[in-house]
Amino acid sequence: MNDEQKKADAQRELLFQKRIAELGFQRQRLPWNLAETPVFNLPEEETKYHAEMELELEADAATAAEVERRILFDLTSHTYNFKNFYKRLHYEWRRAKRYKRTLSVMLVGIDRLQLVADQFGEEGRDALIRAAAKILMSSIRDVDIPGRCRDDVFGVILPETKVEGAEVAAERIRTKMERYSIPYNWMTITMTASVGAANFPTTAANLDELFAQAAEALLCCTERGGNAVQFAG
Repeated sequence: MNDEQKKADAQRELLFQKRIAELGFQRQRLPWNLAETPVFNLPEEETKYHAEMELELEADAATAAEVERRILFDLTSHTYNFKNFYKRLHYEWRRAKRYKRTLSVMLVGIDRLQLVADQFGEEGRDALIRAAAKILMSSIRDVDIPGRCRDDVFGVILPETKVEGAEVAAERIRTKMERYSIPYNWMTITMTASVGAANFPTTAANLDELFAQAAEALLCCTERGGNAVQFAG
């Protein structure tokens, strides 16, 4: 790609981001309340909100549906992006608290994703992410809410789900990912996943604790070598 093409692509992206911001502001989705968002190691270059366009679409020809999709969803996995995932988590927690219901959260980490990127490149990494998202969404209920929280981590909100139910769901996801492999350029990419989970009100008393406990449980899994499930508490 020559310099002129790069400059043109960058200009189209800037115009597109402007349209996204304008639409989000009109619908009161942007700017988000950052007080609702926990620190979760989200450097800007890892967020799909700033990624290259998935579709080769001129900015001035973008449809409202496409702009809406860019606001709400991660472009690689087609799940909610992190900001919208966390907004849904906040809503579900408030509902659980108000009606005295239980709520579980899982964080599903793709083990050693950077090693896959080093060996197979960005296309191989993205193929693995898409496969993991497909497995994830085929392993949860229609009422469960998936989102991409970080480059290598998905989140799943499980409304009205007790600890026992979340443990079953987490192990189902881990097992399916362990058994899956992706043919890629005459080679095979394999994957494993680690799952950290927490529950309101059993292990966590509030939303911050709920998310932090799931993140801590995931970290414990990865520090032990991955391919594991751990529930907080």
